[in-house]
Amino acid sequence: MIDDNSAAAAAARDGRAMGDSIARPSAVPGYEDWPAQASATPSFVAADASVQALANVLGLRRSPAPPRVQRGETTVRDGVAITPLRWRTPYGPATEAWELRPADSAGPRAHGGGQAEADENAHASAGGGARFGEDKGRRLPGILALHQHGGRRSTGAAQLVDVHGENPGAWANRLAKRGFVVLAHDTFSWASRRFDLSSPPPKLARDRDALMALWAAERHEPTPDEVFDAVSNLHENLIAKAAGALGQTFAGMVVADDLIALDVLSGLPGVDANRLGAVGFSGGGGRAHLLGALDDRISAVAIACMMATFGSLMPDYIETHSWLLHSPGLPQLCDWPELARVGSFRRMLVLYGERDPLFPRSGMHDADRMLESVEGYDGRFFDCGHEFGDDMMCAAEDFFDAWAAGPAPVPHEPRPAASARRSAAVKSENREQGEP
Repeated sequence: MIDDNSAAAAAARDGRAMGDSIARPSAVPGYEDWPAQASATPSFVAADASVQALANVLGLRRSPAPPRVQRGETTVRDGVAITPLRWRTPYGPATEAWELRPADSAGPRAHGGGQAEADENAHASAGGGARFGEDKGRRLPGILALHQHGGRRSTGAAQLVDVHGENPGAWANRLAKRGFVVLAHDTFSWASRRFDLSSPPPKLARDRDALMALWAAERHEPTPDEVFDAVSNLHENLIAKAAGALGQTFAGMVVADDLIALDVLSGLPGVDANRLGAVGFSGGGGRAHLLGALDDRISAVAIACMMATFGSLMPDYIETHSWLLHSPGLPQLCDWPELARVGSFRRMLVLYGERDPLFPRSGMHDADRMLESVEGYDGRFFDCGHEFGDDMMCAAEDFFDAWAAGPAPVPHEPRPAASARRSAAVKSENREQGEP
């Protein structure tokens, strides 16, 4: 795939250099067009008050029109057709992604057609004129596969996909093989959407030089990706600062990319736009959690190793997580599990690792108890650490199979907002105490 920076970013970079008496390296290299875009774009508007409150905390702006998607050459591997995609957002470098679908486009058993349809779809996947399921109106459920944080920004969606046999057991492939159209994309600050840190700003450059000196003292020769990953993790604090200065948040910037990807998924050939889901492990699970709360097109969410109460993370576990989880102001709106009550009804599977070192066991079990009363929730505990192992993957596959085989999602009334429930609880307590 090809990577480039936008012309707008280059123009902003050049203008900044000419306008300042002393030119400084950009703090957001490759995203110089971000500040102007943030200032010019209206705020996100939601019909539901709880969704609006969440969007305000995250500093979301209105999503642009669905982008024009460029398609690369399709590769078929082990029954899965894999196609590289590319699109532009209004700022920063282009997004690269992978579309995965069953090579015969047979779909889940409940959605599969006859042999004629399978033959027709096989012809389409091989470059024929018909689109997947288009003629007979049989469309496949779509799933957005969201990559983790993992401290590795040199790679994003690629870690979920097996194109040439280098990543056996990749769970995007597994889901596609079961009959789903899966979209895995690089999100804000990862891989194709990375910041250009070849000439970092002064403080970050000093941190990089110190790290390089430490590695030299240890006789360690880091790979270019290892250097980039280490420096980009340090840079996340500066990105979060920049987002805050623009009235946004790091998590909001990530989920903005995810909302655009959801638009892309819903418009892919042969996708049932009325049956869309999201799945992620670790930080990807957090992204799925936020996306499900913000967009009512998501009717099923699977979250692996990313659930606990905010209170349980302070103070001992705050260091183990990034700005992707800790958005300023979010705990004042609701607790992390309570996001399940924001927005419209959706099925939710949460997979917990009993020995997950990133979350206290008590915080995970408290979250599970909080979620038990949420319609559509299913929580499973596994004897494992912070990992998306085969047992968890099988549980997620079964969850999405059942969702696909069930009745088509229907509009639901918005769930009571967490803030509204808190307000009602306070009023009830005040009445008990004789206060108005």
